[in-house]
Amino acid sequence: MTAMALAVSRRQFAWLAASIPAALCACTSKTAPAAVPVDLLVETDGDLLEFKPKELTCHAGDLVRLTFRHTGKYVNFQHNWVLILPGTFDAITAAATEAGEQKGWLPVGDERILAFTPLCGRGQTVITQFTAPKAADYLFICTYPGHAQSMWGVLHVLPRRST
Repeated sequence: MTAMALAVSRRQFAWLAASIPAALCACTSKTAPAAVPVDLLVETDGDLLEFKPKELTCHAGDLVRLTFRHTGKYVNFQHNWVLILPGTFDAITAAATEAGEQKGWLPVGDERILAFTPLCGRGQTVITQFTAPKAADYLFICTYPGHAQSMWGVLHVLPRRST
């Protein structure tokens, strides 16, 4: 019986000895850095069909909280802010028109749209939150019919922040 207890103890010892290096490796492995929160503000340029500013910047992986404010006072247009994949401008504006007013001029579920706000009227503010995509330049547009041709800007996404 003593020999049996000793054999079990040797197995337990062998298992413990084998698992220590694995545990140490797990403790020293690098984990992805936590997303850095970034607040961005974009507004309409009064009653003009333009965004202000036209350029925004963040880093890949940042947790972006974008506030969009409609500063118009006289013209009763609705606007939104829609971040799209590069090279999809024509397709997204066509899809937005096809989506129609009932869907807020937004092709819901379209994978070419990375982030968006709902439509808002003059004097209103809306907020959206998203994780910044990989480093590149991305257009943001208003998908209300006819607005995207002049109401656009660029989100410059820089490489991930180093840890």
